[in-house]
Amino acid sequence: MVFLYRDRSDINLIFILLLSVMVHFHQWMTPPIVVATESDGLLAYFLIHYVKPLSPLVLGLFFQVLILSQAIRLNVLLSQFKMFQQVSYLPAFTYILLTALFPYWDVISAGLIANTLVIWILIKLLRLYDQTQPKTLEFNIGLIVGGSILLYEPIAILIPVVLFALTIIRPFKLTEWLVLLMGILLPYYFLFAFIFLTNQGTELRHFLPKLDWKNPLVQPELNVILALVVIGVQLLVGFYYWQQQQTRFIIQVRKYWGVLFLVLLVCFFQPIVFSAQALYASAIILTPLTCFITFAYTTPKRLLIPNILFWMAVLVIVYNHLA
Repeated sequence: MVFLYRDRSDINLIFILLLSVMVHFHQWMTPPIVVATESDGLLAYFLIHYVKPLSPLVLGLFFQVLILSQAIRLNVLLSQFKMFQQVSYLPAFTYILLTALFPYWDVISAGLIANTLVIWILIKLLRLYDQTQPKTLEFNIGLIVGGSILLYEPIAILIPVVLFALTIIRPFKLTEWLVLLMGILLPYYFLFAFIFLTNQGTELRHFLPKLDWKNPLVQPELNVILALVVIGVQLLVGFYYWQQQQTRFIIQVRKYWGVLFLVLLVCFFQPIVFSAQALYASAIILTPLTCFITFAYTTPKRLLIPNILFWMAVLVIVYNHLA
């Protein structure tokens, strides 16, 4: 099965679509649930008032279009920046597989939609490397991050990521950090100015990220444990092959992977810092997780290990939806 996606032919887009339909087979019998609370941000408001009332068929199509667009966009990102030795559709394959593997990512949630914003932020960050006049791009990155936090509060976890990613990709310059911070704060400046001018000072606190330090994995169910074990095994194998490939990458690509590793590391703490959104908010870790797990599928010359990992994931997916 894995060998189909190692080819760079555009026919693989059809295989990606078929894979998504197969691993999310249960959604054609039971439509995907919509998970959101209005306190999560403007995305949650959109889901509650405009997406949740849709018919089951439209909800299923909405979910498929969402994850397919994200998977293909991530695949294009990794190919464009030459993050792997060989161009393939395995990043999109891995992304689709992960969305079906973990129960909290197999729903329509604000966290899953926000993953589109995470991919957008990463694209902008990686483009900083070869910029001779980067301040405009840095300001735009800050603006995207600030606006994204208003849309979905847990994206605030990416503020330290973009700041330190700037240090990884470019030599440290205080003025560039300040430009980035100005971009992050600008959406809040206009929002707070509007609230002040309309005498709605009590509404101010509703737009600030709410931290809630708790363990989201208290008494997890068996399907969650199995999914985490399979994801953990795939990630460890991916890390192993990633380390093997490091010496073959040019400095520029090593810096890109440094940024992705930083995103992965910080996003691991996101469900703890923003535990009010439970594990549904952890969907924003899908992008960096996919990048590293893809090494487990794309690097081995023989397909034994990739096929074992794939069928382990398939067995857990089937168990999740039929048990």
